Amino acid sequence: FQPRVLLYRKQSGEKLSVMPVAVIVQQMVSADKSGILFSRDPETGEKVSIISAGYGYGEGIVSNLVESDTYRVDRSNNLVQTKIAVKQKRIGMDRKQGEGTRTEKVADKYRKLQVLTNEQIVRLHKIAVKLEKCFDRAQDIEWAFDKQGNLFVLQSRPVIFNKNVAYRVWENSNIVESYPGITLPLTFSFIRRGYEISFRTAAFELVPFKNPLKPYTHIFKNMLGIFKGRIYYNLLNWYQMLSFLPAFDKRRKAWDQMIGISDRIPYDAQKLSKLFKILSYIKVVKLIFTVRKTAKIFFRNFDRLFPGFKQIDYSCKSPHELIRIFNDIEKNLGAFWHLTLYNDLCAMTYYEGLKQLCKKWDLDKLENLHNDLFCGTKEVESVKPLKSLIRISEHVKENSQYLYLFRLNDNLQIWNTIQHHPYCKKLHACINEHLENFGDRTLEELKLERPTLREKPEYLIGLLKTVINNPHQTKHKGSRSEDVDRAVRTALRNPLKSLFFNFVLKKARFAVATRESMRLARARLYGIVRRLFSRLGIILVDEGILQNQKDVFYLTVEELSDYIEGSATTVNLQDLVSIRRKEYGQYSREKQIEEKIETNGIPYLNLVSLDNSRISDEKYLQGVGCSSGSITGKAKIITDPNLEMPTENYILVTRSTDPGWVFLMMRSKGIVVERGSVLSHTAIIGRELGIPTIVGAKAATQIIPDNCDLQMNGRTGVVQWQ
Repeated sequence: FQPRVLLYRKQSGEKLSVMPVAVIVQQMVSADKSGILFSRDPETGEKVSIISAGYGYGEGIVSNLVESDTYRVDRSNNLVQTKIAVKQKRIGMDRKQGEGTRTEKVADKYRKLQVLTNEQIVRLHKIAVKLEKCFDRAQDIEWAFDKQGNLFVLQSRPVIFNKNVAYRVWENSNIVESYPGITLPLTFSFIRRGYEISFRTAAFELVPFKNPLKPYTHIFKNMLGIFKGRIYYNLLNWYQMLSFLPAFDKRRKAWDQMIGISDRIPYDAQKLSKLFKILSYIKVVKLIFTVRKTAKIFFRNFDRLFPGFKQIDYSCKSPHELIRIFNDIEKNLGAFWHLTLYNDLCAMTYYEGLKQLCKKWDLDKLENLHNDLFCGTKEVESVKPLKSLIRISEHVKENSQYLYLFRLNDNLQIWNTIQHHPYCKKLHACINEHLENFGDRTLEELKLERPTLREKPEYLIGLLKTVINNPHQTKHKGSRSEDVDRAVRTALRNPLKSLFFNFVLKKARFAVATRESMRLARARLYGIVRRLFSRLGIILVDEGILQNQKDVFYLTVEELSDYIEGSATTVNLQDLVSIRRKEYGQYSREKQIEEKIETNGIPYLNLVSLDNSRISDEKYLQGVGCSSGSITGKAKIITDPNLEMPTENYILVTRSTDPGWVFLMMRSKGIVVERGSVLSHTAIIGRELGIPTIVGAKAATQIIPDNCDLQMNGRTGVVQWQ
C-alpha cells in the first residue's frame, strides 16, 4: 500500500480492490557482467539495440551507481557503435556479511577495457530482436553473464517510449496494387479526401454511440501518407480505428491477411464498454448477413447518379463550374461509397470463415481448397474487358480488309482509318462500344495523371494487334471448379454441415465478385474526375497560369480549388509545379523504398530506408499460394506492361498488378508477384482464370533471373528455378 505502488497500479489500469501479492523464488546469478538492453532506442524508436554494460551485478547499472559502456547495434547492417567508459566501481556480493551487496573497486587492468566481447554484443543483439518478435513490441531487458560466459535474461518488459515523439508505421503492400510506383500530388490529394470521407462515414454508421469516436476524428484525415512519391497506409491509425469494431483483435489476423501484412504490429486498442461492444456486434453481424443488400444499395445509387456526371460536357465548363461539379461528385457519391468498405469487411469475414470451416471439418486435406473454391465465382468484372477485346479480335480476323489494316505499324493511323472510312463502320461501332463500357479500365487506372483508352484509343489498337497475332488460350476455370465442388460434396456427408458450408461459400463468392464490380465502378468514377481536372488544366494553360496541361497533376485539389475561389496563399502555381517536377523526377530515378517504413517524430526528418532486398544465392522463394496448380515454364520479368508484351506460355513475374494487367495475366501459364494478399486483385483474377498464382514473393523481380526455367506451386507458394 505504498503510494508509489498504488499510483503504479492505477496507471497500469489494474483494480485497486484486488491486490494479490506475488512471492518469487529464484536462483541467484553470480554476475560477472550485467546491464540493460533495449531492442529499440527509447527516445526515438529507431531500430537499434542499445546495450548498457558494467562489471558486477546489475543493481549498479540500473541505479546508476557504477560506470558503464554503451553499445548501439544497427539492425539493418549490424554495425556497432561503442562508447567506452572508465570503470572505477562495480557492485558485488557482500560475502563478509553473508547477504546483500557492496560497492567494490574495478581492477586497474579492466578499467579502460571494453566490458563485453564482440561475440557477447552480437548475442545480446540477437536476443533483443528475438524477444521483440516474441512479445510483439519493443523490449526493455535486464541481463547478466556469469564468469563462465553463460547468458541469463533476468527480465523483459515493454519499452516506455518518449511520448513526445510520434511513432508511426507505414505499409504499402496492399495499396501498391492500386497505386504502383510514383503517384502525383493531384491523385494523392484526391484519394486522401476520399479515404477520409469513406472511412469516417463507415465508422460513424457502424458504431452505436458517436461520442467515443469524436476524439479520434483526426485519424480519418491521416489514413494515408506519401514518401518519395509512393503512397502508404498509416497503419497504426488503421488499427486504432478498426479497434472500435467488436472482437477486432481476434479477427485482426484475417484483416492483416487481406491487406498483405506479414508482421504483427503492436497498437493501443480502444477500451470500450460492454454495452458498446454488444451493440456494435449486433450491427456488424447484421451487416455481414445482409451483404447482398449492401451491394444492391451501392449499385442502385451509383447507377442513379453516375450517368448524370458522365453526360456532362466538361469541355465547355468554366473553372468555377468544374470545382462545383467536383464538390457535387464528392458529396453525392461520397455519401454511399463507404458501402465498398462494408463489402470488403464481408469478403474478409466469409473468406476467413470458409478457411476455418475447411480446417475444422478436415476439408483442408484437399489441397488449397479454400482458395480453389473461388474458381466457381461468377465472372468478375475485371475479366469482361478482356472478353470484349477477344470478341473484337474475332471480328477483325473474319474480315480480310480489317486484317490488312491491322498490319500497319502506326496504331494512330489505324484508328484514324477506322473512324473515317465507311468499310470500317461495324468495327468502329464495336470499338466505340468497348470504349463506352471499359474506356476507363487501363493500366494504373486510379492515377489521374494516366491517360485512359478514351483519351488514347491507339493504345486499344495495340492491344487488339497482340490478341489478333497471338491467339488466346482457354483456361481450365470451369472444370477445376466442378472438380472442387464435387470433392466437397463427397467429403461433407452431413447434410447440415453441407448446408452451412454452402451458405458461407455462396456469400464469400458473392462478396469477392462484388469487390471487383465495385472496383470497376471506382475506375469509372476516376475517369470522370480525370476528365474534369484535365479540362481545368487546359483552361489554366489558356490563361497563362500553367505552361503545360499536365502541370495540373502536380498540384493538389485544395491548391486548385483555393486558387479558383480566391483563397490561395500562393498564387504562382507554375513555380509550385516546377519545384514538384524536379522533386518527383528525382524520386523516379531513385531506388524503390521498402514496403514497410517506421518513423519517429516528423516523418520526413527520418531516413527513409531503401529496399535492400539482397540477391540470394538460393534458387528458392516462398510466397503465399492463392490459386492451385504446379507448373514449369520460362520466367518473364515484367516491370512495365506498356513496353513489354511477350508471347504465350510464360510465367509472369512482377511487382504488382492492377485491372489493366488482365490481358497479360490471361496469356500467362502462372503468376508470381512481390506484393498482394489472398484477396487482392491478382489473387482474385488468378483464381477466376484458373491460373496458378503466388503473391507476397518478396524481391521476386530482383532474385528470379529473366527467362530462366521456373517451377511454381500455386498451393504451397513455393517458387524454384534453375
